Amino acid sequence: MAAASIHASPAQQWGADFFGTLNELPPDPVEGIGHVLDAMSVLPAFRDARSWMFRGLKIGPGSSVLEAGCGNGSALSDLGSIVGSKGSIVGIDPTTAFVELANQRASQQRINARYQLGDVRSIPFEDEYFDAAFCEKVLIHAGPASAALNEMVRVTRTGGYIGAVEWLPHFLISSRNPDSLHAFNDIFRRATYDYLVSGSLAHHFNMAGLKDVKTEAFLASTDDLDSHPFWRAFIVNQLPMFVHAGLLDQTVGEAFLADIQELQARKEFSASFIIHAAAAQK
Repeated sequence: MAAASIHASPAQQWGADFFGTLNELPPDPVEGIGHVLDAMSVLPAFRDARSWMFRGLKIGPGSSVLEAGCGNGSALSDLGSIVGSKGSIVGIDPTTAFVELANQRASQQRINARYQLGDVRSIPFEDEYFDAAFCEKVLIHAGPASAALNEMVRVTRTGGYIGAVEWLPHFLISSRNPDSLHAFNDIFRRATYDYLVSGSLAHHFNMAGLKDVKTEAFLASTDDLDSHPFWRAFIVNQLPMFVHAGLLDQTVGEAFLADIQELQARKEFSASFIIHAAAAQK
């Protein structure tokens, strides 16, 4: 039975970036972010990291799993194929539109999953409720990490497993204008709550009292802007939103875009970034 939790840290110490304000935005930008989340979820490097983490969670048919910060449920098909019809999937997220989409996805795919509003730092379930809990691309946006991980540990049974997938949104992109590339990467350093959290997962897991902590790094890379929907969706299609939010000067953004488009036409484009995953036992 669900129950109110005790905060892992005082709420006044909590912080979040723009992902904590999506309920206040008009539908169009939230829908656009949802499309980017969908593209990210099926990027091979993210799927590889997620698969590695799921193996580390030791889950299988019949397992009960919490996704803390589920977004629009884009990981559902991968998770559902593991826990099967006898398993139980629960997701929480603070964004109303994402929770609604996640429940629609579960219904369409006929997977035993339910999604509800909630905060990873105050999970609305009783102690030791799940076999495993995980988060993906969450600690970068809301924290502190200790508050989120302590709550995930609390709601996971003794002997169960905790996992996380995070990324460092620093893109190594082919560019003839390093200043514009620096400006592009500075968007994410400025806009995210905990930009460097992906590199410290082992530390945070150890501080949460978890055992047998394992981590792995994954490289996402391409030499073609159109090799996968993620690359154009994230690097190109979001630029107007970044400009509108004041995170990127319009002239600099236009120069950056023109440069990578020309490099793409000349078959000289490349881009890469790093993803980290962690799994450990309670």
